[in-house]
Order: sequence, then structure tokens, then C-alpha cells
Amino acid sequence: MKALIKTAPGPGAPEWADRPEPRPAAGEVLLELVAAGLCHTDLGMIHGDYGPGSGYAPGFPLVLGHEYAGRVVQAGPGTTVPVGSRVVGSAHLTCGACVWCRRSRSMLCESRKVLGLDVDGVFAERFVVPERNLAVLPPGLPDRLAVLAEPFAVAAHAVDVARLGPDDDVCVIGPGTIGLLTLGALAGRRVTVVGRAEDTPQAARAKELGAAGVVTAPDEVEALHGRFDVVFETAGTAAAVTTGTRLLGRGGRLICVGLPAEQARFSSAQLSWNEQTIVGSRAYDVSTWASVPARLGAAPGLESIVTHTVHLSDHRRALELVESRQATKVLLHP
Repeated sequence: MKALIKTAPGPGAPEWADRPEPRPAAGEVLLELVAAGLCHTDLGMIHGDYGPGSGYAPGFPLVLGHEYAGRVVQAGPGTTVPVGSRVVGSAHLTCGACVWCRRSRSMLCESRKVLGLDVDGVFAERFVVPERNLAVLPPGLPDRLAVLAEPFAVAAHAVDVARLGPDDDVCVIGPGTIGLLTLGALAGRRVTVVGRAEDTPQAARAKELGAAGVVTAPDEVEALHGRFDVVFETAGTAAAVTTGTRLLGRGGRLICVGLPAEQARFSSAQLSWNEQTIVGSRAYDVSTWASVPARLGAAPGLESIVTHTVHLSDHRRALELVESRQATKVLLHP
């Protein structure tokens, strides 16, 4: 079979090359790739950003990719998912037995490995995953929407962490992919999206997806300070975290979804005075996936986030589309 393989650590483009077909062990299934998503984490792996101390421990050669929709072609011993089922699922390989897995916080499992970052991933014609990672898709859910399931699970978990009340005034900072998916996971709520002046195309998409308001001018953002009950920071910058704390009203909650490279600055006195809370939201738990297909189906407009479809063998073009910001989301197919 063919797969997109990074052959060595450090910067370097992957190769579309032959790879032995994996076989499912007990509790695993073999999937054929329907479609995969390309994200900035994949770009980080290609550019050599993830080595010792990064939180990932890749071995090479490594098949890249962790966002997938697939079809079951072979079921390993002890599995029950029917052959032919279309599925999406978690990219996390966790032990299922440690204290964090037992508390439904498997994203904190100390033995967690991630497809395409620690072990072989999904940018391949076929790949193996544990059955417990999977959620079966309903027949009517389009492939172009289904391929968003993994990053959508990140957004869905953040919404669950927020513990929203019925009347909460909600804001999402950052109209990138995760921000737009968070907007989709908040379907049915009035949501304000905050971005930067250079986010004009993404801001327009946020409006199309139902944002009640989209604000990008600095003076207009400042006018919103102190307003919101819940703010989701999805931009992944220290400045966005600082802005998030300023947007909070009394008793407000800032949900940090992004991963800034630098440290954020904010006033802890403000947090104490107004009894505000900052909460981290990391990826998702295995249990999140039970609700993902239905929640994704409730936001069909998210399919518009997929702006380009590219064959895996044309991965250089796909990388250029993402890095140049010509694309919001690139779908890869075998």
C-alpha cells in the first residue's frame, strides 16, 4: 500500500511511498482511508518542530496524519463493528486503566500516544486503530463534514468543559479552524466572534456559520471588555489569552483551547476581584466521541470549512495551501 511517510527527524518533506499493510490485533480494526484532514500540527511534524521535550516522541520512518474518516475493511479478534461501516475516531492511543482514563480524562493518560505524531498515522491507504476509539457515522453525514470530526471533538470537549448556562453570553476568540468548529459546536447559541484585522476571510465565514457578531477592529474589541460570561480562546496566542481575560464579565470563565508558544500576561487581581476562572481544555476524552457524529450533523454548515481537496500524493500543494492561508481546511484523499 501507499502512505505519506516522514523518513527522518528534523525539517524535511514526507514521501508518498510503499509501506507494508498493517494487520489488526485483538481489539483493533483495519480501516481504508476515506478522507483525512491536514492541520498545523502535521506541518509542525514536517518542519521538525516535535522532538525531545515537545510532548511527542516520534520514531522514524513515520506515517503522518491524525484526522480521519475511514471505512472498516477488516475486524480484529474481539471487535464488533461491522465491516463496511464508515467511522471517525480519536487519534489518541491510551491505556484505559490509569487514574486519568478511569476519570474520563484520558487526554492526560501518561502513556498516551498520538497517531501521526508518536506512532504511524492515517495518511495512508489503510491503517489500524483500536475499535474503542471509533464512532460509527450515520448514512446521511457527508464525507467532507465527517473528516472534520477529530478537530470538532476538540471544540466539543471545550464546550463541555465550559458548563454553559442557558443565558450565558458567549464569545469565541480566533476565527481559524478550531474557532469555527467551536462556533459549530455552540449551534443554537448567540455567539460573538473576535478576530484580528487580517482575519477578514475567516470573519466572513464565521458570519456565514451563524455568528451573531464578528468584531476585528481593535477599538470595537475594546468596547466589548467586561461583557461575556464565557470566552473560548482558540487563536493560540498569548495576546489572545490576555484579550480573553479582559473580555470576561463578573463571574466569567475563560476556556483556553489554543496552545500559545509564549507566556500570557493578565491581572490575577482582576480574576479575584471579579471571581473569574481560567480553565484549560486539552483535546478530548475517548467518551467525547459518543456524541460527535450527532453534534457534527447538527452543524452541517461546517462542511464549508473544507475549501480544498487534494490527493495525498500531491501533498506539497496541500502544504502550500495551508501555509499561505489560501485554504481554511484541506481534505486529503488516497
